[in-house]
Amino acid sequence: MNRFLKITGYTIRDQMRHKSFYVLLGLSILFVLMIRGCYGGQYVVNGKPLDNITIAWHVSKIVFQVITSGMFLIVILLSMKIFSRDHEDGSLVLFLSRPVFRQQYILGRISGIWFLCLVFMFILHATIFLTAWIKTGAIIPGYLTASLVCSINLLFIVVSVCFLSLFLPDFISAVFTVGGLFVGYISDGGYQILNSGIFKTSMPSVPASPPAMWRILYPKVYMVQAYADSIISQSSFNSMGPVHPILNVAFYIILITTLMLVTFDRKEI
Repeated sequence: MNRFLKITGYTIRDQMRHKSFYVLLGLSILFVLMIRGCYGGQYVVNGKPLDNITIAWHVSKIVFQVITSGMFLIVILLSMKIFSRDHEDGSLVLFLSRPVFRQQYILGRISGIWFLCLVFMFILHATIFLTAWIKTGAIIPGYLTASLVCSINLLFIVVSVCFLSLFLPDFISAVFTVGGLFVGYISDGGYQILNSGIFKTSMPSVPASPPAMWRILYPKVYMVQAYADSIISQSSFNSMGPVHPILNVAFYIILITTLMLVTFDRKEI
């Protein structure tokens, strides 16, 4: 456990040594702070003006999803070169020449990237949370809890990119991961739209057909975000299939991580 924690800490420090990390974090926070102008705007819906609390609630929900989805790109960029860079600069040999198991190296590297991205995303969400509180005096319940829920998606992306990078070039592994996320968004997003109250009210004649088995089994990254949104909205959540999306994504994380450990254990260094 001590070696695993050391590798995790080294991974975090290694990423934080790059100036680009702080530039990216600063630009992200600046973008989030620019949203604060929306909280003081005058909006009218159906002839009725909206109060600041309602505006802050809706804007914060939208920005929450923008931040969560935007973090996918940051996670992919940080993850896709972690193993290839270690191999090129000799860090991999340095790690494994010490009393460190290969499993500890893999898990430490993954945990470091995931924890760093989790904190990154939480800071951005906390900035929005505090901005809404300062501008309106109201606290959005469940906002930070929803941020922690979405962190499981970040871990799924880290293990997916790292696993694919063992077989494919870094850029190709990133493209495959983005493609897999896109398929999930189309499938699960379409399911959410077809089963929404607005769609059923506007088009009652369209029957709701059950989803195909592959759609039920597919990684539910989008559904995790939809569940996080329901926590903020304090509304009901329509899941696809009998398994909760968090359990679905957790299963794939365990499966992919296991395959990665087995593959890397047999890989020549």
